[in-house]
Amino acid sequence: MENIALRVNIEGKEEKVATDWFAIMATLKKRGVDYDSLQRIHAELNAGLLVTTRCLTLAKVNPEMVLAGVIRDMHVPTSDYMMSMR
Repeated sequence: MENIALRVNIEGKEEKVATDWFAIMATLKKRGVDYDSLQRIHAELNAGLLVTTRCLTLAKVNPEMVLAGVIRDMHVPTSDYMMSMR
């Protein structure tokens, strides 16, 4: 199982925490989750599903996802920009 970036919500709390699979896997092992279940959870997260187990809701962080409200720079060649300013 490779490490993946995760967003985690603890049941009953509003805030979400950024963590990774290895940290969550250790927590789930301490809470009694067996290896087969860990593999299933990992596969479901990789498929893009939300997984709720042991009072934790887990979601894979998708770095390609465009975030609403983020302004991206337009790459306009300097010469074109200067010509439009005249």
